[in-house]
Amino acid sequence: MNAQDRFNAMALGVQDSLAGLSQRDRKLLGVLVVIIVVSILGGIGYLMRSSMNNVNSMVEYREDTLLQARKMAVEYQANVETAELISERLEEHRGANLSAYLEKTAQTVGISDRLDSVKETSASQNGDLEEKVYSAQLSKLSLEEATNFLFEIENSGFPLVVKNARFKTRTMSGEKKVKLTLDIASYQLTTEAPAAAEPPAEPGGEG
Repeated sequence: MNAQDRFNAMALGVQDSLAGLSQRDRKLLGVLVVIIVVSILGGIGYLMRSSMNNVNSMVEYREDTLLQARKMAVEYQANVETAELISERLEEHRGANLSAYLEKTAQTVGISDRLDSVKETSASQNGDLEEKVYSAQLSKLSLEEATNFLFEIENSGFPLVVKNARFKTRTMSGEKKVKLTLDIASYQLTTEAPAAAEPPAEPGGEG
């Protein structure tokens, strides 16, 4: 018996079964069939919605992961560039003396006679980097002179960090003058400077 014959036989069996039912039973069976079909369709719809939600969640997760990866790449590149800039500045000012630098800056700003003292207060080593902390005092400054001096030392590229700045104001001859006390950390490389590349030998030579 082929598939068509089996289907026909099943159809005839269903018809015979329905023929033996009363009108009321047929209606109840019809309602039951409708409920089953609706339930099946609802279940399929629920599964499809759940599957779509899972797909959407996965897409959103991957998009967020990609965005985070891009942010990390940008931050990494920025950190690399910053590290290279710091390294260049440290190499450029290798062996430089902070006291001499502050004296030169005070002279540039026009307050060299009011730089009272520069004293080293501590030193520490962190790998190849040496940190020295200095206390610098300047007196009889106008507020503009004090801010100009601070701006100059913080934006010159010298490897230093102003850790603390204390302003003390007093009136002298009717004018307000500032006494400025700074705690400044200076950084130096303690490794040997890279050897300069030797120029290539000229062709020829002794015959």
